[in-house]
Amino acid sequence: MLVKKKENLIRIDTYIKYILHKNNRNFLQKILEKGLVYVNKILIKKNYIVKINDVIEIFLPEKKKMIPENLKINIFYEDEYVIIINKQSGLVVHPGKGNESMTLINGLHFYFLKKNFYKQIPILVHRIDKGTSGLILVAKDKNILEKISKQFYINHLKRKYITLVWGYLKKKKGTIICNIGRSLKNRIYMNVFPNGIYGKFSITHYKVIERFKYVTLLKCTLETGRTHQIRVHLKYIGHTIINDKDYGSIEKKYIKSIEKKYIKSIEKKIALHAYYIEYIHPIYRKKNYFICPLPERIKLIIKNLRNIGERSSIG
Repeated sequence: MLVKKKENLIRIDTYIKYILHKNNRNFLQKILEKGLVYVNKILIKKNYIVKINDVIEIFLPEKKKMIPENLKINIFYEDEYVIIINKQSGLVVHPGKGNESMTLINGLHFYFLKKNFYKQIPILVHRIDKGTSGLILVAKDKNILEKISKQFYINHLKRKYITLVWGYLKKKKGTIICNIGRSLKNRIYMNVFPNGIYGKFSITHYKVIERFKYVTLLKCTLETGRTHQIRVHLKYIGHTIINDKDYGSIEKKYIKSIEKKYIKSIEKKIALHAYYIEYIHPIYRKKNYFICPLPERIKLIIKNLRNIGERSSIG
């Protein structure tokens, strides 16, 4: 690429952003740090200022080819433009470091080939964690994705979850408002930052469905969609989700008194299920909503709690 007069005297990262239409700062930093950008056949630093008639060469890393895999996928709803999946617990939604295959997207690529959807590609509108089960909305092309993604900002895309948490919540309902960001000690995990200096603004509404002696059944509604939001918010108020291995440290004070009664019979997967999704259809412009039944693993916990007489109150 030859630098033109109007592009003169700007930093190389700004120039690349303009040329490639890339707003991802991490992406721009990586290709510069890895020595993938040359000016006049010379490797340059990230603070280089481009000049008229500079010849810029950018060697973009080759994208890994998506491998279609014949996986068991529960299609809850489908039309010409979107698919809604009822994801099982344990299934990763998208390939990434350590999970290059056997993901929901790998399975959807296979499904698209099988159905001869050659001009379409499955793109996640949002994600849920590996251990979480329930509804995920998938767009069939980039145009549909763009139309639906705008609904996040005007709160037309709504998601609700059912979860079982440790402890007895006295309030019937409440709202958790705080910032969430990567932990400063371990970036695998997320933390709450109440002062708002670090992280991203987040809101979760919760409502008690049923109370037990040591456990509470909750409905949670997301107003924002941050990584691990429900799990981190519930830990923040002192009520972690049953079988949450990453954020469930406080359960130890409850587990000894009830583990002999029902914990041993529980499938060891997080008790969190995305049961409800609502959106405005990107083409038909009508409100669509879907409700997904609870999986057997969560039904079993509730059944055992009721059978052993642990119920305290409903609502």
